[in-house]
Amino acid sequence: MKSGYIGSVRFYKNMILLFFIIAILVPTGFAIGYRGTIREMKGEISGLQEQSALLQQLEAENAALELAIEEKEEERIRLEAEAPDYQKLYPDFYAPQPLAATERKENVVYLTFDDGPSYCTDEILDILEKKGAKATFFVVGQSREENLRRMRRIVEEGHAIGMHSFTHEYSMIYDSVESYLSDMYAVFCQIKEVTGVTPTLFRFPGGSINGYNSALYQEMIAEMVRRGFVPHDWNVSSEDASGSSVPTSHIIDCVVGGASGRSRSIVLMHDGAGKSSTANALSQIIDRLQAKGFQLEALTPQTKPILFGYRDDK
Repeated sequence: MKSGYIGSVRFYKNMILLFFIIAILVPTGFAIGYRGTIREMKGEISGLQEQSALLQQLEAENAALELAIEEKEEERIRLEAEAPDYQKLYPDFYAPQPLAATERKENVVYLTFDDGPSYCTDEILDILEKKGAKATFFVVGQSREENLRRMRRIVEEGHAIGMHSFTHEYSMIYDSVESYLSDMYAVFCQIKEVTGVTPTLFRFPGGSINGYNSALYQEMIAEMVRRGFVPHDWNVSSEDASGSSVPTSHIIDCVVGGASGRSRSIVLMHDGAGKSSTANALSQIIDRLQAKGFQLEALTPQTKPILFGYRDDK
């Protein structure tokens, strides 16, 4: 039966049918597989096109960034060429931190002492320690060891130390911006060397606007601020500048009366040689201010300054 089938007409019909089936299925399989391959290739091409577009975008952004850097560099070179020569002086004469003098505390009195240290400073420091009060000392250049020791004591006892001048000779330091920088750089270096503290605060001798610097004070302030230093004038004066002849009661009344009604006060006092009336007045000043609810603190680099010619906020 089997051998009769192989040579039969039926056998050949089935063989022809199988051939046609194979002829149809094989190309169909290839076509299906090819279409899958095409889809994969299209996906890859699409991905490559997206990557190419992203690369072009990055290249455009990089070119724009490089152009901006070039423009900034050109601007920096131009500004350096136009900058005053004094900006190139003393490359290490800069504050130790960025300028951030925006803090404005309420019900605070900042007692500040100019022109020291001297033998009067010791008595002032003793009183401050006894009363638990802090203050700020704007010092001048010193050559005597006992005054250098007093500079160290100011820092060791938690008070602020700032630059006032080295020579305190108005006609010399206000002769030019260069002269002012030279004098302030000298006291800056001495404070750093003696106390280990890099000063940030400073006060102009005679205040930021005075009869010696009226033509240059804006440049002087701008240059010191550019270097990160914080200037401080005052809004209350003890009127002790004329020396030990000022009555103690007058100093007390000036300070306490001047601070009353203000939300904050920066008080001008002096601790140079001969300021015994100031030292004698200090204990009562502190007692009366504390009785009024004022905190007595030292200025910091964050304290918003009071400057002549500018309104305080309140």
